[in-house]
Amino acid sequence: MRDPTPEVAALLRSGLQYGGRPFNVPSTLAHHPRLLRAFLAFAEVFLQESTIPDRDRELLTLRASYRSGSEYYFGHHRRIGESLGLSSEEIAAVVDDEHQWPEQDRLVLAAADELVLDGVVSDPTWAELGERYDTDQILEIVMLPGFYRMMAGLIASATIDREDGVAGWPEPTGSAEPLSG
Repeated sequence: MRDPTPEVAALLRSGLQYGGRPFNVPSTLAHHPRLLRAFLAFAEVFLQESTIPDRDRELLTLRASYRSGSEYYFGHHRRIGESLGLSSEEIAAVVDDEHQWPEQDRLVLAAADELVLDGVVSDPTWAELGERYDTDQILEIVMLPGFYRMMAGLIASATIDREDGVAGWPEPTGSAEPLSG
């Protein structure tokens, strides 16, 4: 947006930045200030106020982004995941259905797969989530893939590009397929 109102400019400054500029998604949403405000508040819950352990949240986000066909968010969350201790091998393995994950990682990946591909968490996965997470965390785990699926639709439809210098998909190592693209 070239000349945002003072309110929109303040919202864009308050959100996440890359290279000293607002990310392209909020910049696109700036054309609808109420949506931008709601988006920033909702995204903040997942990015800054999440009750899900960081590793679990980033694996869930990476897999949901991949299954949703969102190279934009996969690229951004590669950086976040690496900053939180995920290895480049683990990030590449997110797109590999054959990779043998530790049980706790397998659970969040299964939840992402089920939610993005089927729109629902299966009863066995729900039961496992209930053994490991509290109610707040389970609600976040169920909502987070839907958030990235929704954003993938916006990004694809509005043809929002990744910011310069943000990596995309890892080199294929297995058989996982994105939902689209």
